[in-house]
Amino acid sequence: MLLCRHRLSCAWRRQSCFYLLLAGVLLWTFSACSMPQLRTTSPLPPATADLATPPGFTVELIVAGLNGPTQMIVGPDGRLWVAQLNGGENEGKGQVLAVELETGGRRVLLENLFKPTGVAVHAGRLWIASGRDLLTAPIGSDASVGPPEPVFTDLPFNGRSNGTLTVTPHGEILYATTGARLGGAAAPGSATLWALTPQQPSHPRALATGLKGAYAHAIDPQGRIWTTEIGDDPIGNGFPPDELNLVVVGADYGWPQCAGDREPVQRYGGAVERCAATQAPVALFPPGATPTSVTVAPWDETVLLVALWNRGEVVQVKATLEGDHARGEVAPFLSGLRNPQHLLVWRDGSLLVSDFASGAVYRLKRDR
Repeated sequence: MLLCRHRLSCAWRRQSCFYLLLAGVLLWTFSACSMPQLRTTSPLPPATADLATPPGFTVELIVAGLNGPTQMIVGPDGRLWVAQLNGGENEGKGQVLAVELETGGRRVLLENLFKPTGVAVHAGRLWIASGRDLLTAPIGSDASVGPPEPVFTDLPFNGRSNGTLTVTPHGEILYATTGARLGGAAAPGSATLWALTPQQPSHPRALATGLKGAYAHAIDPQGRIWTTEIGDDPIGNGFPPDELNLVVVGADYGWPQCAGDREPVQRYGGAVERCAATQAPVALFPPGATPTSVTVAPWDETVLLVALWNRGEVVQVKATLEGDHARGEVAPFLSGLRNPQHLLVWRDGSLLVSDFASGAVYRLKRDR
């Protein structure tokens, strides 16, 4: 999909021209070498009894039958709005749906979209990250959505999706351009996290650079921005770990010369001095984990939850702030999923988790 590397099946991607295999219902290869079609439906989502959480949480299956769901948001009508591929990755059949959680009813808001991986609502408009385009569409008083129009087309990217969208408390829209290399450096405009003001969309500002794949973002109660980093560019004889980062405006996160915890990548001209001047990650995840979503835990604002797509789990990261940096302690939280795609705190304080491969959405509640 999208995933960054919706790095599906990293084993493939990493052994053969960065092939990715989207497991489960959707077997697809997403790489710079070739992009075969993928399938995105599975009739049997994991049973709640097979999902493991820490004590004190209840899990229920609340939505089934989606087709490659990507980002979820709370719609202006109070329903769950979710983007989905609705078919093969490159078929251009993507949709945005409105789903009524209580009844299961759903309404197609938009269709025939190309790789819709990100959606956001702001100032009466729906914003869509669609392949390497950023689109916007008007929302009617009845919550209908009009035809989308391009804001940007042909954004810099590395052959994969540019990821999700996030609205900040200041009314900006965060989006990323994935990293593409020109020799040992990032291609102009790529590997960057951007903030766009809808009133002046043609003049986005670069928040941070050196991010290979800042696929997902979250805003904590203090207004700090956190982003995942999918670093699938080879280093030495292997691949770097994926990351969680605290965004410092103007900071350089090092890619492609630096990877992981500011380690120099010699093949791209990395040096100890250059990497020491970059921003260190908050937490590291195993190579190929593919973190596709991050959110602040609704029960503890010092804990960030991160969906690790290829590992089938959601982990919790306890963050300790140290000036303009933070250290994170990673611990298990939810396991047993196929490909956890997106995390959303719902209006009642519960946590929604979508599973890309099975087309399901689960709700987690903390026991009182």
